[in-house]
Amino acid sequence: MSGRGCESLVAPRPDGILGTLSLQRMKRLRKPPALRRGDIIGVIAPASPVERELLERGMREIEGIGYRVQVSEMILARRSFFAGRHAQRAEALMGYLEDPAIRAVLCARGGYGANYVVEQLSARPILNRLKRLPPKIIMGYSDVTTLLHFFHQTLGWTAFQGPMVTRELAGGEVFYNRPLMEQVLGSLASSIAIESSAWSLRTGIAEGRLVGGCIPMLTATLGTSQEIDTRGSLLLLEDIDEKPFRIDRMLFQLRRAGKFRGVRGVIFGEMPGCGGGTTAEEGLREIILEALEDLDAPIVFGLPFGHSRQSCLTLPIGVRAQLSAGEKVTLTLLEPAVSSITKPRGRHHA
Repeated sequence: MSGRGCESLVAPRPDGILGTLSLQRMKRLRKPPALRRGDIIGVIAPASPVERELLERGMREIEGIGYRVQVSEMILARRSFFAGRHAQRAEALMGYLEDPAIRAVLCARGGYGANYVVEQLSARPILNRLKRLPPKIIMGYSDVTTLLHFFHQTLGWTAFQGPMVTRELAGGEVFYNRPLMEQVLGSLASSIAIESSAWSLRTGIAEGRLVGGCIPMLTATLGTSQEIDTRGSLLLLEDIDEKPFRIDRMLFQLRRAGKFRGVRGVIFGEMPGCGGGTTAEEGLREIILEALEDLDAPIVFGLPFGHSRQSCLTLPIGVRAQLSAGEKVTLTLLEPAVSSITKPRGRHHA
């Protein structure tokens, strides 16, 4: 698995409402400044509690790449199955977003609880503060999908589905694609091709904006003020250790809610542990094809993003991309996920 610059091949796409929507979203997308070695990365725990040893291992990995790390005073807090009180977790995140010396915010882990942070951030006084802030890199997956979706859909920021500190980063480079992570977070290249060992369930070429993440978190947005908008998208879907009938139920609910209408392509993760006693692909193939039988778009399975066995990819939410699904599967980012660097106006707090 590798990320590299390449010339993009843009598939023709029909004119009409979906094209107009995509162009509107492109204009609204707010990209954070590119990350460079030597920059300070803040680490937060927006959901479940964090283990000290894994946190320290992940921090050493980040520092080994060449970044500096700052952690919240409350990062090791525990309250029931949360990493501290909801307001404290939200305040830790706001502190890093409002500190211009912090150039990126990485989540320590997922678990459960980011929904409460989103609720805190959605309160009008805090939301007004957020709207005045420049965008900043925020990265994670799993339960953090809720947080990424909020920053992208509510504030228009690029968000980043990628490795987490006490998970992939703590495990070392075999568990995440470091070259791609650095390229996506730090490069202004107009095109990055991600070649994959994923396979095609339905072939084709499609272009759209990357949206999505962990399936239960996306399903949980339905009927809320943060309900996911999937129109004109390449939809990312992944999960871990779910029985096939539960995957079927969530796909059914998304379909009944119209969330596959207007989708230009669907990209499933590796879905580890979701195969019901067989491999995930064998256990889920028919479920996926039946759930998406009316979707005239390419479908691929096994791209290692989110919950994955190794080489976890960093994928920018909101960025225009092209999916090529044939004998080989290639996902090409058609624009940079970040903007040119601006000099921080603040100072680092030791």
